[in-house]
Amino acid sequence: MKTEVISEKVAFSVSGWSYEGDGITQNVSFEELRHAGVGSVWQGFDTNNCGRDLHEESAEVIHRTDKGIAVLFRVWGTTDEPNPVDWEDEPVLRWYEFA
Repeated sequence: MKTEVISEKVAFSVSGWSYEGDGITQNVSFEELRHAGVGSVWQGFDTNNCGRDLHEESAEVIHRTDKGIAVLFRVWGTTDEPNPVDWEDEPVLRWYEFA
């Protein structure tokens, strides 16, 4: 008998890093999203305290219904220069519809 494995993929990941290396990455499953409430936050952040070439991300639940959930993604950091300059991307809103 053949066995087939079907795995649920990660809904999204948020990561953090800097010039000094990798930081914290959080993988968020669809199961976690199904149980998340408004105000739930996941963060990927740097753990090196470098301040240079910084990249950090967050995801926050801002709305939910019985059919899905709205998550607001933010990304910010610093440039890779001796005197880093702060930057921030425009936030992105994604709707995750439940099966």
